[in-house]
Amino acid sequence: MSSAAPATAPRVALVTGAASGIGLAIATQFVRDGITTVMLDRSAEVQRVADELEGRTHAIVCDVADEAQIRAAVAEVDQRHGRCDILVNNAGIHPKRDGGKFTIEQIPSAQWRDVLAINLTAPFLFCQLVMPLMRRHRWGRVINISSRGGRTVSPVASAHYAATKAGLIGFTRIAALEGAPDGITANSVTPGPILSAMTAGSSPEVRAAFTRSVPLGRYGDPEEIASAVSYLASDASSFITGAIFDINGGTYMP
Repeated sequence: MSSAAPATAPRVALVTGAASGIGLAIATQFVRDGITTVMLDRSAEVQRVADELEGRTHAIVCDVADEAQIRAAVAEVDQRHGRCDILVNNAGIHPKRDGGKFTIEQIPSAQWRDVLAINLTAPFLFCQLVMPLMRRHRWGRVINISSRGGRTVSPVASAHYAATKAGLIGFTRIAALEGAPDGITANSVTPGPILSAMTAGSSPEVRAAFTRSVPLGRYGDPEEIASAVSYLASDASSFITGAIFDINGGTYMP
């Protein structure tokens, strides 16, 4: 039998990188699911898109590279809602060089640190701060958005991006193990080529070549990732933890 959060209050989700792309699609789906959704992004645009959604939402402008801002954001969620049941670590960056990848020799050390801070350290900090809120009600869902680039070699993934996304998968397994006694599950979603601002940073030539490599012959839509996340955030997924959901059009089949 699955455990459930008390029915006296709607579940609360925190989605990072929610102003556009996959994060916005996830937040939109959560609103449809009747979940109170906190949309977090470093862009002030997040306030506008949150206001446009018809449902229980509010926005927080936060740079996830800044630990103090992360702590303030989670404190705001706790003060305003008294709970946080679902955490989606979606915010991430993948710097491009002339529309393509950086080789190891080309990556500036400052850029390496920035990618690690946003793609890996921020999810750690959010989990560290939010999982105690989940334990209050002995129910929680942590969903970390990794990447196909963290699963296997990718011609378009730079070393810092691949390293952080692979690290996020390993981190998720530990979160799953440690959260399990309190009814908290943790899972990874690993998108392949998805239409988003991040993939738009690649050159048309790179995108065309990558499209040809996809067995299903196209890039995915953010809504296709959101559907999987919606399932993982639900009671229906209560016996799934430490898993990896590959959503990549067949570009990686383990």
